[in-house]
Amino acid sequence: MDNASPRIALIPAYNPTRSMLSVLRQLKEQGYTVVLVNDGSDEAYLHLFRAAGMADVQLTHSCNRGKGAALKTGLRWIMEHCTAPYTVVTVDADGQHLQDDIDKVTAAAQKHPDSLVIGSRRLGKEAPFRSRSGNFFTRTILHALTPVKVYDTQSGLRAFSDRLVPVLARILGERYEYEMRVLIDLTEQHISIKEKSIQTVYLGENGVSHFKTVSDAKLIYREIFSSAKKKK
Repeated sequence: MDNASPRIALIPAYNPTRSMLSVLRQLKEQGYTVVLVNDGSDEAYLHLFRAAGMADVQLTHSCNRGKGAALKTGLRWIMEHCTAPYTVVTVDADGQHLQDDIDKVTAAAQKHPDSLVIGSRRLGKEAPFRSRSGNFFTRTILHALTPVKVYDTQSGLRAFSDRLVPVLARILGERYEYEMRVLIDLTEQHISIKEKSIQTVYLGENGVSHFKTVSDAKLIYREIFSSAKKKK
């Protein structure tokens, strides 16, 4: 796969801010095909999706189903409508992924079409405590109980070739636990996971995140412990 192959940006969005429009504009300026999934956003946010005309494809859930479900809706559409070879990069709608980093992670996936490439943040003191501590504890438990050796387990910036799309579309999980399940399942299938360092960007105290600290964390840790239990 060479650098001339199509690049597809898959964006799951739930109750987004206006930052989403800037994200879409920058991706289009860089030549990406943009697949936007409205994951059942409230009516007050629908004007932003109406204004998102620069997206090549806009898919909609009638109710909020979760980030994993939104990603898989997009993956299934891509699998059915796009012709290989191509590279997909998943991008958060909140503007926390810089365009240079999106390009870097996508380019790495083009060079390594059999691997998942993750945009890996090194969370320092400038990051909100919730994000910093959550990533640390999740990483520590994951490394202790499973073969997965990924530093940034919660990064939403991930790129992969068309070869991995069917694999990722089949992985279980509807909400944030899906991204953890991806790491576990790919490792179990001996599919390479690579990391590229990216800049850490947080808006305020990460207030635009829809991650529910207790309920979503429970789902994530359930996946880790379930995987560890199967190994015994």
